[in-house]
Amino acid sequence: MGGDGAQGARAPRRARSALVNFNLLWAGAVADELVRAGARDAVICPGSRSAPLALALADRLRPHTVIDERSAAFFALGAAKASGRPVALLSTSGSAAAHFYPALLEAEATAIPVIAITADRPPELHGWGAPQQLDQHRLFGGHAFFADLGLPDPLTLSHMRATVARALHHGGPAHLNAPFREPLAPVPGALPEVRNEPAVHHVSARGMPDVRELAGILSRHPRGVIVCGPRDARDDFPAAVRELSRALGYAVLTDAASGVDEGVAHADLILRNEAWARALRPEAVVRVGGAISSKLVQSWVEQARCTIVIHERGEPVDPAHGATAVVAGPAAEVCKAIAASARAEGPLRRLFEGAERRARGALEVAFAEGDWGEPLVARETALAADLLYVASSMPVRDVDAFAPRRGRVLVNRGLNGIDGIVSSAAGAAAVTGTKAVALVGDLALLHDLGGLIAAARLRLPLTVVCVNNDGGGIFHFLPIAAHAERFEELFATPHGLDLEGAARLCGATFTRVADGRALRSALQRTTAGLQMVEARTDRAANVAQHRSLQAAVIAALGDPP
Repeated sequence: MGGDGAQGARAPRRARSALVNFNLLWAGAVADELVRAGARDAVICPGSRSAPLALALADRLRPHTVIDERSAAFFALGAAKASGRPVALLSTSGSAAAHFYPALLEAEATAIPVIAITADRPPELHGWGAPQQLDQHRLFGGHAFFADLGLPDPLTLSHMRATVARALHHGGPAHLNAPFREPLAPVPGALPEVRNEPAVHHVSARGMPDVRELAGILSRHPRGVIVCGPRDARDDFPAAVRELSRALGYAVLTDAASGVDEGVAHADLILRNEAWARALRPEAVVRVGGAISSKLVQSWVEQARCTIVIHERGEPVDPAHGATAVVAGPAAEVCKAIAASARAEGPLRRLFEGAERRARGALEVAFAEGDWGEPLVARETALAADLLYVASSMPVRDVDAFAPRRGRVLVNRGLNGIDGIVSSAAGAAAVTGTKAVALVGDLALLHDLGGLIAAARLRLPLTVVCVNNDGGGIFHFLPIAAHAERFEELFATPHGLDLEGAARLCGATFTRVADGRALRSALQRTTAGLQMVEARTDRAANVAQHRSLQAAVIAALGDPP
């Protein structure tokens, strides 16, 4: 994974705990291997059995103590996505680690290196009714690389270090199970002579694939687009995409979380104009990054005769099984290599640029004259944030459709769940030092109240913008909305709660807004620490507002040339 400027910052130096017993020496060796692999941050959940590891991690990495294990795991996920580095995640023994599961599933889907370390009871306490013990081996099944580190033993210290190093090289999430006998505290004990040296250094040397044949294929298909899906890395990919676009005349369609600012931001709206959708239909598609938010754009690009998928991590995005080729390699380098030998004078870049200008102008007029609603909240929040973490469901769709591309946008779109977004945003804020903004719906907020608590305890610079429409607004866009007799009870699920109480619980600054000016003022406020902005909207009016904005863009496009 790539990273941002915060990557170069090492964990703050502090006096290390004295290695007064072998458990502490063993735990220190685990932490040392994490540091050697690039880790700088550790998310630590309180517990007794994990005490040696907690002390070692806090000595060598930047510690973030989070009370709730579910929130802690999403905190680690957000931290790893934002920093581009592995992040350690520690729990005690028993049921605690089971709460890591949802975040590790998301980490698996997008190959994010969250390193879950679960302290465990020794073998003699298993199976005989001892408290706080269960079989923790492969607790997460095949969803995370697993290794048991064994009990601290002078004879196996080198093997343990090698095991940790190998797990960290695996890529994606890993689960290290670490049993300990007492003493768990730093009390004096025997310290045998041992060889405690770094493990073998793992290096990936995957070469650049030969893309000359693919460049030839794309050159023979001049009507093309480059589709940039969600991507966390901070590298020269935007410049590489620009280079490829110029070489072929391909349009660049950018998902809000792609990290690419230059390109077509409003493809979802443009392609709702049937005449333009036909005029812009591509022969070839180059896909990079994760799955895009717009179902309409996804269906449209699947019509192309030729699709090249550049695959970096996670699963290759080809749900219709129509790809011509899947190219494994770093996206920036692959794009540059194709651009070096591909040549075409495709028309779609110019056509899409014209359509984008008209769509952008229509939206500016519509939002200046239009009513308060969820699209406006998404647009204003995206415009104000330098680091925006967006929830799945309606928020990410609204940012993708209605907001210009600016700033850094992170999403948990591997599995499209709405849980853990506040915690993930808190993790991103913690490792970057940037004031982060989380855009969530009310149900996503209620799923992750633990994230508010974590952000408040750690005094993180986080603003949570909550679109409160008292339920699940996305269901109004689905066919089930026509069945009114059970719709509210089973799908919309209104809660009727006053969300200001959640802000008071965490000591957050709270603002309730009901128009664009108030929202902009709240987002510009330089409040330190945790801030919560509640934007109340009307679920029933939301569908009509979306349709009105779509119609405005369709009308502004006119007929294609």
